[in-house]
Amino acid sequence: MPLTHQQLNQLRTLCQQNPIGAIGGANLSAYFPGIQANQCACWRWASSGFNTAIGDDPAWMFTAIMLGSALNPGSTWANTPAAQAYANNRYAEYLQYQANNYQAVNAVTWNNWVTSVESIIAASTCQLAGLTPGAGPQTNGERYFVVMHFDRISNGQNNAPNYTHWWLKIDLGNGQFCCLEMFPGSTNLACRINNAYAVADNVECEVTDLTAGHLAVLNAVL
Repeated sequence: MPLTHQQLNQLRTLCQQNPIGAIGGANLSAYFPGIQANQCACWRWASSGFNTAIGDDPAWMFTAIMLGSALNPGSTWANTPAAQAYANNRYAEYLQYQANNYQAVNAVTWNNWVTSVESIIAASTCQLAGLTPGAGPQTNGERYFVVMHFDRISNGQNNAPNYTHWWLKIDLGNGQFCCLEMFPGSTNLACRINNAYAVADNVECEVTDLTAGHLAVLNAVL
């Protein structure tokens, strides 16, 4: 389900009024009194509008790839044999890269391998929430992206595939966009206007529309 023409025009007006970027927001507890801050994870908002279960955090996939550990019992990841097989195979490859001092393995560079893993898990998380992959402008010229940021290097050392933040990006055309995001332990929905949390080490999953959960929140605040 997409945003309405009126809602998109509201966002376009904000972009026109803030050409060099600004940060605004709304506290969702004012609209949804029962909302719990510990359930407002960035990934859960961006990928599903809070529709996905807490236990389906994609961090479990990344941990399994880094450590070879089991996926969260009872989660959709653990109940999907292909997900566990994917994690197991990537863990074996990760060990190969470590043993090879992060040089190319089977002609695939370390950076390309990491980006591929990040992209696949981000896309899988979106599909888990019922979002439909797509590309190009939608009905009113807008485009929707779920964006996942990761830390490729920390303290000069290569990191295993990971995520550190997620947000929902609405591209309004003509170089204008809004990034809507949540942070752990807070019920505040932040809106970065013509601005983003990070511009590098991101993977973007373009989708055709939003979930009912996204729209419930955006219908309340827009």
